Amino acid sequence: MKLCMRPPREEEWRICRMLLPETFTDVSSRMYLLAMRDEAPHIVAAASFRQGPESVTHLRLHVVPSFRRRGVGSQVVEYVSKSGERSIGGIVEVTKEPGAGQFCERNHFERVESLTTVEADMAEMRDYMRRLRGRIVTPRGASTIPLSEAPVDQVARLHARYVAQEGELNQWRGLVARSPEMEMSPVVMIDGCVAGILLGQIEGATAVVRSRVVAPGYHGSWVNAMLLAEALDIGWAGGARRARFSYTDSNRDTQKLAIRFRAEITSVVARYTRPVGNL
Repeated sequence: MKLCMRPPREEEWRICRMLLPETFTDVSSRMYLLAMRDEAPHIVAAASFRQGPESVTHLRLHVVPSFRRRGVGSQVVEYVSKSGERSIGGIVEVTKEPGAGQFCERNHFERVESLTTVEADMAEMRDYMRRLRGRIVTPRGASTIPLSEAPVDQVARLHARYVAQEGELNQWRGLVARSPEMEMSPVVMIDGCVAGILLGQIEGATAVVRSRVVAPGYHGSWVNAMLLAEALDIGWAGGARRARFSYTDSNRDTQKLAIRFRAEITSVVARYTRPVGNL
């Protein structure tokens, strides 16, 4: 099938919004592309991405269902990557779009990382973390305070350095703000310095952990346990009875926590990339 690739015209932006609604929450520096054919229906696919000199990132591609498995998506990928001259990458919510993951594999993309979101019963999890916290002997000069009372420059610096880079997988990984919406957000301080932060909020009956990070030197220490125990207490007091949290492939500790409490997987978002020349 011969296709013409071009940016949308004024009257076609409505169709772009219908096909790629998730991209319109952050359109900054995004490019949009339509795949057209001569006969009706003319628009068979839409793509959105950010383009650099040697790479394409944040690719989202939607092929009209009746035209899938007919080479349309592959043509769009080749056009965007300039026949392999640019590396290309994007994310796929595997749990909702299993066919998209298969498409990536057929087109020589590599799955480099994923973010798994799970939900667990909060009562058992909270009781376990409270017992664990009770065995912690905190050093002199250590305290736990709300995010609103923490030194925002230290919090932002720690979050930006170790967490915000993962924003493509999880938009909340790029968020740090002194906001009432982040009411479930304890900060561990040691001698006036931020040792760890947890950003969370309560959504109805669910306590949602958005991100958690500790400073170098405290990885795998009591700081992680203290943050989670404090957050679960805040969530429980706020009426939450379920806990939702996420982990990347490399975060074995949180993955073990999910297994311990028989957490149910609600979402898996995977990042795929195709290096230059990988055709």
